Amino acid sequence: MVGAPAMIEPLLAAAAIALVITGAIAALLLTNAVKRVAGIVIAGFGATVALAALGAPDGALVASVAIMFAQAVIGVALIVRLQESYGAVETPDIDSADRDDEAREDEA
Repeated sequence: MVGAPAMIEPLLAAAAIALVITGAIAALLLTNAVKRVAGIVIAGFGATVALAALGAPDGALVASVAIMFAQAVIGVALIVRLQESYGAVETPDIDSADRDDEAREDEA
């Protein structure tokens, strides 16, 4: 069974790359703020898996998980604030509300 771990490492690396790409695409292209934060978390998880597949030390893996957790917490806090302020988490709705506010300020 010496050859089994050597066969698994390329599969782990490929899965990690797929997760990073999927998360990055979701974070960049989706219009829902919740889905964008989820995309960032997915990309971070893929990066952590890539670090593990490359044999990174335990400290780097713990730091990676802590950074992902911090990003998720900040993202959720921003989503809550967007929902409170705009009543929506969709980017087009938020942009529209901003444009309406700016138009009212220009009229005043």
